[in-house]
Amino acid sequence: MLTNPAPADIHTVEFIAAQRPAAAIFDFDGTLVDTGTLNSDAVRASFTDFALTVPERWLHDAPLADLGTLRERLHADLGLQLPCSDQEFVARTRAHWLAGSLRARPVPRVVSAARHLAAAVPTAVASANDGQVVRAGLAAVGLADLFDVLVAREHVTRLKPAPDAYLLAVAKLAVAPHRCLAFENTTEGITAARAAGIPVIDIREDTWAIRQP
Repeated sequence: MLTNPAPADIHTVEFIAAQRPAAAIFDFDGTLVDTGTLNSDAVRASFTDFALTVPERWLHDAPLADLGTLRERLHADLGLQLPCSDQEFVARTRAHWLAGSLRARPVPRVVSAARHLAAAVPTAVASANDGQVVRAGLAAVGLADLFDVLVAREHVTRLKPAPDAYLLAVAKLAVAPHRCLAFENTTEGITAARAAGIPVIDIREDTWAIRQP
């Protein structure tokens, strides 16, 4: 049972409690943690390391989580090539992100829901971001020890909107997908959760509602 909600969150907590989930799975970027421009700033810094300059609008719309697609877009749109291995680019970008991790901020409404759920059921994070980045971001907002399971980009073959991260999370939680509840803030993430058979909440909506698979 979910108890002692903060007054400002009483309706959110009552709504979640009424769903009776057996487990909860949260996206990281923009859902639990407002990472602002941390991701794009880290990628830009890595490009700068290799003397590559890209327009801000291009960077804003670029598929930062999918390095293969990022390389393709970089060449197709700007005629540029990344002169390093995927591993080196990931390591550099991770280092830039970690250097700025204290800029991360909690998303209050979702963090409140996560804390109440974690007191009652197993919880997980399923992210398309790097695992070290996710851990650092959670630590920066005081959530380092809240979750039972962490699934990050290095743990799956396909990123969201593929369901792989959610399927691995439910397997690790040992809970049937339809008995879980996911929290997301992107169309790709919602698609991934529903494809995995998990009811999901779009946290961008003022009034939360369950989207069934």
